[in-house]
Amino acid sequence: MEFAAIESRGAPTPDEFAQLRLAAKPVIFRGLVTDWPAVKRGKIGAAELFDYLRLMDSGKMQNTLLAAPELAGRLNYNADYSGQNYSEQAETVGVALDRLLTYENNSSAPAAFIQSLPLNDYMPEFARAHPMTLPPAETPPRAWIGNQTTVQTHFDVSENMACVVAGRRRFTLFAPDQLPNLYIGPLESAPGRTPVSTVDLDNPDFEAHPHFRRALDNGYQAGLDAGDAIYIPMGWFHHVRALSPVNMLVNYWWSAPGAQLKQPWAALLHAVMAFRNLPDADRQVWQGLFSHFAFLDNGEPMSHLPQDRRGFLGGVPDMHRGSQIYEILAALGPEIGLDPPPRK
Repeated sequence: MEFAAIESRGAPTPDEFAQLRLAAKPVIFRGLVTDWPAVKRGKIGAAELFDYLRLMDSGKMQNTLLAAPELAGRLNYNADYSGQNYSEQAETVGVALDRLLTYENNSSAPAAFIQSLPLNDYMPEFARAHPMTLPPAETPPRAWIGNQTTVQTHFDVSENMACVVAGRRRFTLFAPDQLPNLYIGPLESAPGRTPVSTVDLDNPDFEAHPHFRRALDNGYQAGLDAGDAIYIPMGWFHHVRALSPVNMLVNYWWSAPGAQLKQPWAALLHAVMAFRNLPDADRQVWQGLFSHFAFLDNGEPMSHLPQDRRGFLGGVPDMHRGSQIYEILAALGPEIGLDPPPRK
């Protein structure tokens, strides 16, 4: 399968990066973090890198993901979608790094993966020693460290800057409009609790997933080496394969300014419960209301009124955010026999 190339360029200035983000398309920045101390040590070898990381280890326990060797590092749903195909082992970062060193030259070793590790909690000195100025200030870094593992096609509800620290990774991307062709699995049992495609990218079952051919025809792919980074806009699906015996990636997630709720999935699930089973005609009415008032498909819906008379349909002011959340809880609480929470 021939995939389209992802735009690739050198390190941008913050102003250039701001302009690139407006296009809402992925971009690779070659050599963006080549000067990071961890990248330099990783190029020497895994032992050198891990010795450096242990110096910053806070000693807190985290969960390492472990998968059987026969899965070839593919972290995914289990066979019946009731859960995941890996287990979790509580251990310190240092112990997990020792485990990875023992697996480094063992092709039949289990997959081992430190996933989405909040570095400010587990390696508090990392951010200071590895500055990143392109995401918004104070965006916290997260680490992904493992052997030859594969993260299944998924998307995030945040913008993402992913920096390869050690090893080589292959990214396969699909634009948000490919959602109908990716056959998303159940959210509640998904790896990482994020929407995950059920299609095996390497061996797709076109009989079960015929529309996946359309996704492949519209996919993008690129390899990244240590020191490279990729910007992935919010909503872009990405499949990430670690190709080296030991790999490390650090990423930054951030949301666009103006969001008044940090968990938009709650709103989607609420909408699924409220509208999914309505008659077609009713759903179309509500779809029009959402398009008009929430997604602004027709511009500002209350522009015919003065700014101070538009009410909450013209946008909920920050000063009223708490009271509106209370009203939502007051409406939902009786659905499951709960009284509204007390007002603050």
